[in-house]
Amino acid sequence: MENSELLTKVINLGKLFVKELGLEPGVDTFSRWMAHYIAEKMTLAENLPSGKEKDDAEKDCFETILKLWKHRSFLPNGRRPLENFEPILKVIKSLDPESSEPFFYKLTKNKLLEIETDNPIYHKIKDYLENTLQIDRVAKIWIEYLLNQAAIKASDENTEGWLNIAGDIPDNDDVQAIKIILEDLEDIDSEELKEEQLISSWEKSQIKKRIEELEKFAELNTFLLNHYKADLLRL
Repeated sequence: MENSELLTKVINLGKLFVKELGLEPGVDTFSRWMAHYIAEKMTLAENLPSGKEKDDAEKDCFETILKLWKHRSFLPNGRRPLENFEPILKVIKSLDPESSEPFFYKLTKNKLLEIETDNPIYHKIKDYLENTLQIDRVAKIWIEYLLNQAAIKASDENTEGWLNIAGDIPDNDDVQAIKIILEDLEDIDSEELKEEQLISSWEKSQIKKRIEELEKFAELNTFLLNHYKADLLRL
């Protein structure tokens, strides 16, 4: 990204901070002070004539806004960017096993075939393992749907502004995560799929896949319920 383009984005980010922190009476003292401080920095940078003094003022303004962005989580309640999404991001973080070798990893069909060929007792445990993987797939469907719905509920009139401007700003992992869970479609590279009819067809196929996965789980759930009920009767 060109320096001038990044500068513009950071300045726009500063304007959002000024709007969010608020200049009106009644806002907490710290937020009002920060809003005034950033507004003064931007006004100075914008009004100076071209030259070294203006360049220095723009650099100071740029660095000040980025410092505030980096420490946005320390702003007061009700004044933080994308604050509505904080509970969602905490849930996402809690799902991460924080391990270099997570317990759940993607096991391909080819890998399963290798195991089946190499392991003499695999046929005895095949159904259990494949059902375990099925549960993992269905859990991902549930999580994806519920996080998407939570993100939609958390969105407000300020959300789009923060996401659009902060997309190219450093220290934006939270912004990227929010963008992902708000997406209704996965990334589509083919230009042909940009046609409305083809997108609709693609969406239908995705929904059908989700239904098939959930129906398989319903069958497994019935099986497990009967198994546990039988165990309870025996006890």
